[in-house]
Amino acid sequence: MVGKTGAPVFIKSDNVIDLIIHDHNEAKALYEQYKQTQDKDSKMSICNNLIKKLVQHDEVEQLLVYPLLREDIGGSVGEGHYERSLHEHQDHRNLLYNVKQSDIKTDANFDQKLDEAMKSVLDHVKVEESEVLPLLREKISEDTLKRVGASFKAHKATAVTRPHPDAPAQGFPAAAANVLTKPFDMLKDFTEK
Repeated sequence: MVGKTGAPVFIKSDNVIDLIIHDHNEAKALYEQYKQTQDKDSKMSICNNLIKKLVQHDEVEQLLVYPLLREDIGGSVGEGHYERSLHEHQDHRNLLYNVKQSDIKTDANFDQKLDEAMKSVLDHVKVEESEVLPLLREKISEDTLKRVGASFKAHKATAVTRPHPDAPAQGFPAAAANVLTKPFDMLKDFTEK
């Protein structure tokens, strides 16, 4: 998250729930900043940063957090949240990919595409913060939440930065795709405004 001066604000907690909420708040703030900005180049820069943050969050949440729902909580509740979350993340990747493939200067529907993606993301965030995160806090030990949080922080630094809707979403195939795709994302990020 960025403070009023533009300097980064770092979260001190290693609890993965706190890190997830921090990411959600950062995405909401970037989206609000995007909506308040008029200059198209500035809007595109904010949009690129927003998409990067969402994609990195999505990647590490799927690899590290959602397996807790299936493996540690289990049952119909854990499995239901797991499946719903994966499905919603796939929708986000598809919608964000459509935004990323558009040009803000030539596509009259650019804002509408981003709004559609963000509506999906924010609906997901609402359910996650009201149902999934409280469930994790109740059922998963603080030590595990901190251990997963430390991994969450570390993996975000190496996660892809662009939506790849056709990439695997779970397990070793997802981790391998991430490693193979990351250098190409970095190159595109470097050459992008």
